[in-house]
Amino acid sequence: MFDCPDILISLAPAYTKAILQGTKTVELRRRRVHAEVGTRVWLYSKVPTARVEGIARIEQIYEGNIKGLWSEFSEGVGISKTEFEAYFKGCSKGYAIVLAGARAVIPAPDLQTMRRKFAGFHPPQFFKRLEPEEVKVLLKGCKLQSQNRDHSASRSIGLSRSRAILE
Repeated sequence: MFDCPDILISLAPAYTKAILQGTKTVELRRRRVHAEVGTRVWLYSKVPTARVEGIARIEQIYEGNIKGLWSEFSEGVGISKTEFEAYFKGCSKGYAIVLAGARAVIPAPDLQTMRRKFAGFHPPQFFKRLEPEEVKVLLKGCKLQSQNRDHSASRSIGLSRSRAILE
């Protein structure tokens, strides 16, 4: 188990939006993300947005051959089969991270804010394990948008240890 279960992943702004809208529930990766089920995932939208726009929780992580990933998760990946095949070109296996409980962070901390609060902060190319102090800064002054849809059977996003910071 990791000291801090929170991670930050970088996404194209359209994918962050789709996750927050519930139309994308599976994040694909060519490399394994070393995180556990239940890990809180902060969603960083890349430039031009350059903001931490949401959070979700890892419900499952699957490793498999590319054909099997498409067969199992095509409805939740938010991309076409052509885009899927282009993304995994040259790979024999891939990873599907099933996300649950996605919620927007309001206001969404921008890159400049993160750099002011943490000297040397850089958004990850792949993913970054967050330090407890970084999590506190992200939570301080932010509210989580209430969920008004039912795209997942699981509604919890593992905020019990940080609820006091939000209240």
